[in-house]
Amino acid sequence: MNILTFVLSIGIFSFARTDDATCYDKFEYVFKVMHRLSEVEKKIEHVQETKLDKEDTGSLNSQGDTFTRWGRSSCPNETKLIYDGFAGGSDHNAKGGAANYVCLHKQPTWKDNNVYKSQNNLMHGAEFQTSGTNWQKFHDHDIPCVVCNVPSSNIVMIPGRNVCHEKHSFQYSGYLMSCHDSHPSATEFVCVDDEPEVFPDSSANHNGKLFYFVYAKCGSLKCPPYEEGKKITCVVCSF
Repeated sequence: MNILTFVLSIGIFSFARTDDATCYDKFEYVFKVMHRLSEVEKKIEHVQETKLDKEDTGSLNSQGDTFTRWGRSSCPNETKLIYDGFAGGSDHNAKGGAANYVCLHKQPTWKDNNVYKSQNNLMHGAEFQTSGTNWQKFHDHDIPCVVCNVPSSNIVMIPGRNVCHEKHSFQYSGYLMSCHDSHPSATEFVCVDDEPEVFPDSSANHNGKLFYFVYAKCGSLKCPPYEEGKKITCVVCSF
C-alpha cells in the first residue's frame, strides 16, 4: 500500500464516523494532504530517476577501452570482440594520403549506391612487406585485424617493449610496423601481433597500404639501450 492509498483509507474511515457537518471539512483536508503527498512522491521519483541516470552514465563511462589487434582476427582472452576486418588505408605512394591505418569492417553498408568514375581518395587493402626476414612467408599477404574491448580498463601500446609493466595486464605483443620511410604517404606506427595470421590465397602483389618492420637507428636514438639494426618490439597492455 503506497502513501496515497493509506491516507485515502484513513480519510474514508474518518468520514464514516463523522456527521455531515464536518464531512466536507475533513474531505477537503484529506484532499489537500493527498495533493501535497502526490507532489512529494513526484519529487522522490525525480531524485530516483536522476540517481539512476547518474549510475547508468557511470557504468557507461566504466566500460573500459578498445584497441586494434593488427595481424589477427581474434581478441585475447578476457576481452570482448567488437568486430574483425581487413587492414587498409591510403596507397603507400599517395602524397596526400591519410596517414593512419584503419581496420575495415568485413560487412560494409552503403548509403550512396552510385559508382563514380572519377575517384581521388582511395581506400586500399594492406599487405605485409617482409621479404628477407623471418616473416618471409607472410610477404605480400593481406592483413587481418580485430577491434577488441577491455572492460573497466585503459589501454596503452608501449613501443620498445614486449612485456607489460608490473600490475598491468598483457593483451598481446609484437613488432612495431609502419610504411617505408621513403614512401610519399606517411603512416602511423602500429603494433602487429608477433604470431600473425594472413588471409588465405592473398599473396598477389597488389601493394596498397604496406606494413614494414621498424629498425633501430643509433644516433639521436640512444644506443645502448637500443641496438643498431634490430627490429623494434611493442606490447599492448591494459591497466
